[in-house]
Amino acid sequence: MRDVFFIKIIVPAILIIVLFVFSFYLIFLPMVERGFMDRKKEMIMELTNSALSVIDEYYLEIERGNLTEEVAKEMAINRIKYIRYGDEGKDYFWITNMVPEMIMHPFRTDLNGTDISDYTDPEGTRLFYEAVRKVKDNGEGYIDYYWQWKDDSTRIVPKLSFVKGFEPWGWIVGTGIYLEDVNEEIKAIGGRLVRITLVIILLIAIIVFYITRQSLIIENKRIDAEKELIQSQLKYKMLVEASSDSTLMWLDGKLIYYNQPILRQTGYSAGELLKKQMDDLFTIQDESVNAFCDRVDQSRNTEAMLRTKSGKEISVVITISNIEISGKRGFIFIIKDVTRHLLRDRSEQMLEEELRTALTIMNASVNLFLREPETIDMDMSVEDAGILMIRKQTDLLFVTKNAKDIVGVITGDALIVEVLGTNTGLNRKVFSIMRSPVHFVDEKALLFEALLLMEKWRTEYLTVKNEKNQTSGYITKQDLCEAQQNVSMLLVKRIEKAELIGQLQGLYDKLPGILSLLLSSDSQSRNVARISTVISDAIASRVIELLIEKTGPPPVKFAFVALGSDGREEQTLKTDQDNAIIFQGQHKEEVHTYFLDLAKKINKWLNEIGYEFCKGKVMASNPKWCQPISQWKEYFREWVENSDPESILDTSIFFDMRFVYGEPSLVSELKDEIKKTTDAKAVFFSHLAQSVHRTKPVAFSEKLESIDIKRAMLPIVGFARVYALKNKLSETNTVFRLRGITASEKINPSFIQEIINAYEYLMYLRFRFQTKKIQNNDAPDNNLYLASLSNIEKATLKAALNEITEIYAQLGFDFEANV
Repeated sequence: MRDVFFIKIIVPAILIIVLFVFSFYLIFLPMVERGFMDRKKEMIMELTNSALSVIDEYYLEIERGNLTEEVAKEMAINRIKYIRYGDEGKDYFWITNMVPEMIMHPFRTDLNGTDISDYTDPEGTRLFYEAVRKVKDNGEGYIDYYWQWKDDSTRIVPKLSFVKGFEPWGWIVGTGIYLEDVNEEIKAIGGRLVRITLVIILLIAIIVFYITRQSLIIENKRIDAEKELIQSQLKYKMLVEASSDSTLMWLDGKLIYYNQPILRQTGYSAGELLKKQMDDLFTIQDESVNAFCDRVDQSRNTEAMLRTKSGKEISVVITISNIEISGKRGFIFIIKDVTRHLLRDRSEQMLEEELRTALTIMNASVNLFLREPETIDMDMSVEDAGILMIRKQTDLLFVTKNAKDIVGVITGDALIVEVLGTNTGLNRKVFSIMRSPVHFVDEKALLFEALLLMEKWRTEYLTVKNEKNQTSGYITKQDLCEAQQNVSMLLVKRIEKAELIGQLQGLYDKLPGILSLLLSSDSQSRNVARISTVISDAIASRVIELLIEKTGPPPVKFAFVALGSDGREEQTLKTDQDNAIIFQGQHKEEVHTYFLDLAKKINKWLNEIGYEFCKGKVMASNPKWCQPISQWKEYFREWVENSDPESILDTSIFFDMRFVYGEPSLVSELKDEIKKTTDAKAVFFSHLAQSVHRTKPVAFSEKLESIDIKRAMLPIVGFARVYALKNKLSETNTVFRLRGITASEKINPSFIQEIINAYEYLMYLRFRFQTKKIQNNDAPDNNLYLASLSNIEKATLKAALNEITEIYAQLGFDFEANV
């Protein structure tokens, strides 16, 4: 017995130790040395790039006209000359030109201004000539040579330098590392690794001794377990054979027991059946049966096809139960012959498949379907319109005023019905038969949103306007429907037709899967958020419609509005309710009572569907946030005129107000009032900027377990809100606000783009991890766990968080008098 243990355990352990030692000295240690050298080379390359960025700053000052070239060069040389790094602060940079001539060397000043083409080190290397050759060939490169030890001219040692050219001035900038330093560091690392290796070998020896001792104990237990296994197998065998349904028992992937009904059902003999694997007998939706079983926790039903000996496939339902016998995993299959429609509603499955197909393109821009409009002046005759339609081969003409603004539209059908059908003269003016008004859509709108607007306005076409509010073309419903195979509005249509809260709950539960699909198809995070918002708005609107049917029509016109992230169209899967109601007229008790009762039911239904109550009670069911428009105007006047940084932080989300349901003119009227109230209110904007400063930036650190990604995004949201209100922008979405800022403020557009990139990356991570949590049956939150990120994702996250800190400097610059 002991000889067997020695051969099976001790000998392999010794071989592993020997192999470990050889691998350490022959593979791992050389690999560490190479990696260390590579990092040193990367370090001097990055240092050289930093020095070049300093020179580039002075070059840009020339282009701006702030410095002459001579002065800029002199300032750059003086700046680089005194840059030091390293443990002793004696590592430096040097500069030559392409001759080469030494322009600046901080320690070898005797070389400055001299021709160094033939300068060689003690080994005969023409190092500066090599530097010129490297730059000419590749723009940069590494050179090996011998040089004095820092500022000690009596000591000559090997050195490795990185050189890179600065083309505008014909300069070469270089810096290097002393290989003796590197070798000493590698030696120190090697010593530490050797000590660690000895500790590991000692631990392995202790473990081998422990395993040998325990193995004798385990062997005795194994014999007892085998006896228990035989007893368990006999028990399950009796259970299988006694079943009236076709039954199979698998253990460790092998069929061990069966009963007579399965033999009759498949036509196999007992010997033939025992040789079969799971995948030989069953097909589960083109998935491996083994893979399906791995996901079974206790018991699960599934639809499958049973393959008989004759090759015929029978539609069955399998009840798969998970069992364990002496640590071995097994399954019991109980097979019932049923038709598929008894298990699943196939039409529901087809509906879901259509939805997934539509989602792959529902976030495409309407610009992809843009058509060039054919126009006619409103003072032209009907006869001219008919001739133009024939010549342009179109049945749609847009009517313009003064060859600029589109004021109406004429269709071919209208021309026939309104003119030929009534025998009226062809000399009538075009404006007399045109349809007006013409509905417009922003070019940033998604295909999904455009189709919803067409349904809302009952039109077959929409004109498209660009950022400058100019007409860039038009889109047709036919084009969009063909592109989406007529299923683009499937989910919203189902929401609009829902009659029960349970139906709306079911549709809301599909949202994580929809967003996960969009993220996997590389959709932009802001488009994912907008689609989430459209679905959220559709659910809220349907809830309100159903409740109004129950409670009766409202006494006056009203608007249900979204606030906060929902108002900014940035709602994620961990967003509570932020909403309010604005109703027409002055405060009347009976009117206020109606809307307050309605709001309480709205908030309750939305909570049951999945949109949680707001912990701060910023909801329409709060009497304070269910008020007539006159009171809302007073609220905003008070917030603007009597603001302070602390209180404005709590009310800032109301400045992100967005219309959802009801009368949109009430929201427009209130927003116009806000623009008037905030006009030239420097103190208000100063306090608003200070409230952003109170939101401390989130710093990246490898030591952190997680980051609150919502809190990390708040400075960007606040930054965009300040400048949007200051410039009277109507946008509430953070990205669109940031884009609008570039046209109104003297802020570097590249800085704004970097902020947008940072925001969208954080939003992407937020969506990705929330959908993953929901799919794993966990409650979504805003915590981003760093261990789940790749190194590239961590680097991108770190860069995004660093970019956000620049926001505070910009706010301080623009509001420096008060911030």
